[in-house]
Amino acid sequence: MAYYLGVDGGASKTAALVTDETGRPLGSGVAGPSNHLRVGIETAARNIERAVNKALVTADVASREIVWTYCGIAGADHPAHRQEVVDSLSIFFPRGNFTVDNDARIALTGAIGFGAGIVVIAGTGSVAVGRNDAGDEARVGGWGPIVGDEGSGYAMGRGGLAAILRAFDGRGPATAMTALLQRDYQMTPADLPRYVYAQTTHADDIARLSKLVIDAAENGDAIARGLVDSAGSELAKSVIAVAQRLGLIASDFPVAYVGGAFKAGETLLAPMRGAILAAAPHAHLSPPVRTPVEGAAQMAMRAATNPRPTRSGE
Repeated sequence: MAYYLGVDGGASKTAALVTDETGRPLGSGVAGPSNHLRVGIETAARNIERAVNKALVTADVASREIVWTYCGIAGADHPAHRQEVVDSLSIFFPRGNFTVDNDARIALTGAIGFGAGIVVIAGTGSVAVGRNDAGDEARVGGWGPIVGDEGSGYAMGRGGLAAILRAFDGRGPATAMTALLQRDYQMTPADLPRYVYAQTTHADDIARLSKLVIDAAENGDAIARGLVDSAGSELAKSVIAVAQRLGLIASDFPVAYVGGAFKAGETLLAPMRGAILAAAPHAHLSPPVRTPVEGAAQMAMRAATNPRPTRSGE
């Protein structure tokens, strides 16, 4: 029996999955974040190792039995950043039978398989990545909270807090989000600067506040509704840009959606779907077929017979 290992390393957690040669899951493990741009390379490598060890123990498989490991790691897009991760993992995978790639590509494979289609990811950040029938790939977004991540949980959370402060100042209309901030988070508008600018507050903390935007929108608040509609529109723009680059606009292709922002369901999906279909009428939205870590395990099986030298740990 041959065994394969997939790793999904993100800004909030790291997941690992051991499968057999048929793709059947045998054991999984979860550890802390492994985006080294946020937590540092040592912490990232340690969390990957922890998640992998948990998965191996659960599967009752020794590391030497793993044919190939495929790691989709957030922050590993730039060649220099990827090399940092490769170097740190070379100690843990001394045989060099592993690949380091970005987390968006494993999400794409998990969501739609190896065929043509697009996945849009909206969690703390946002990115869209796709593939056409020729195997060409394109990616849009993923530029981080300061200069990008439109449509993300962070963007909605930030927009909600800004609207609350505008209402507090009298520069903008009143919003039900103010009451939700006080009820659900025990904060007043005057408390926000201390919270937002604290060294312990990070982008994912702001992203979690997108829930008050969603809740207010679902209860008819016009300001919150506008923020959610804007997020859906921005995510659709990313999907459409990927489809245009890949020549998919006139085709029938799947668009899968992944990430915590989509816990909002149709509140966010409806405006995104409407904007996508206006430009690509044959696109069809659907939840992902598999998780990103399952996608990573699938890519491990493929990489074992056809490794990509530019992304390999060798």
